[in-house]
Amino acid sequence: MSIIGWGAIIALLIVLGLVINAIRKTGNGQNNNNNDGHNHGHQHGEDCDHERADDSEFHSVHAGKDTRGGCKFNPEEVRRTRFRGTPPIDVSNLPAPDPRIVAANASVTIPGITHHLNILSGEVASVIRGKSVTIRTRNSHNAEGIELALSYVEDYYKSLGIAVKRVAYQVRGKTYYNVEAEIRGAVNPEKVVIVSGHLDSTVGSPWQNEKVAPGADDDASGTTGVFEVARTLKDLKLGYTVRFVHFTGEEQGLWGSYKYSDQCAAAKTDIVGVFQMDMIGYCGKPGNRVDIHDGEDRNGSHDLVVALTRAAKRYNLDLNVVDTHNHAVDNRSDHAGFQDHGWKAVLISIEFTDDGFDPNYHTLQDRVSAINFPYMVEIIRMTIGAVAEYAKIQP
Repeated sequence: MSIIGWGAIIALLIVLGLVINAIRKTGNGQNNNNNDGHNHGHQHGEDCDHERADDSEFHSVHAGKDTRGGCKFNPEEVRRTRFRGTPPIDVSNLPAPDPRIVAANASVTIPGITHHLNILSGEVASVIRGKSVTIRTRNSHNAEGIELALSYVEDYYKSLGIAVKRVAYQVRGKTYYNVEAEIRGAVNPEKVVIVSGHLDSTVGSPWQNEKVAPGADDDASGTTGVFEVARTLKDLKLGYTVRFVHFTGEEQGLWGSYKYSDQCAAAKTDIVGVFQMDMIGYCGKPGNRVDIHDGEDRNGSHDLVVALTRAAKRYNLDLNVVDTHNHAVDNRSDHAGFQDHGWKAVLISIEFTDDGFDPNYHTLQDRVSAINFPYMVEIIRMTIGAVAEYAKIQP
């Protein structure tokens, strides 16, 4: 072939490469590679693009929101508000620690959380419904993987003696499931506190039927955190009902939580607060910073920030609780749908900054080996204390 012919081919290949790279751009313009913690990983598995959702699938309160998934935070918003003042939280008049919560917190251990993390992220096999299996993926489009994860969650609550059920929802004519467990309130059972996390995982291509997606931090950590809050509160007398909800479809654009919040709105559920735990296991630098996101006090959600901050101080936990007071994670986790409906809701998470975010996010490296166990234990303990108070623990 002539030199001119080879040159034309090379030019064509260069143009083709640029087109492919552009196609791989996410909705916010970031590239689908693993160069930083905010980006998606590479694609793995069968394409499920035909199952993408749009506004018509959800209640109108969610209209105009990005239902395509996406990065966990907006770094530009973080930078813009880095030095913004936050509402002061009074921690000077705290009551003495409740001995029941002290005992509950002491029961949250590194071996205990490691057990769940290892199983949920596929590090070890587990017996689920009588079979020894390994949960290699929790991708919502992988029927086998998400079914194993759903069954594991259900069976755990049954082992605790807590009422549990699957809650079905549909997107694009296909049925998916969330899991809901419930401790009924002893005084005002009609009032509901929700503790939640998302069960599904991805390695950066949520529209693919990903065969392997460990998701140890995102969000086996939150799933485990919800487990531990349920386990420690189950024998305490609480004034309000507490629901423990595990959402699927989060990585596709908050499908499960949008649908669940829509169902709660239709049922006129009296939700007094939502504590969403999403990515609570990574801390790669000193300080033990944990971010609480309330969307700048949307619907009065700052009340939950106060409850968490005071719990951390009251129980002398090794955490730097930060009220982010910005919009960096609006519509980026499962608290968002509840805020859309007017309820108080917050996201409890790792540090969402350029130098603090989990570099393993949405990659095959999101493994248990990268979890900061003492840090995660402290976040769970903080949440136990806050939820107990918010659910009106009885004398």
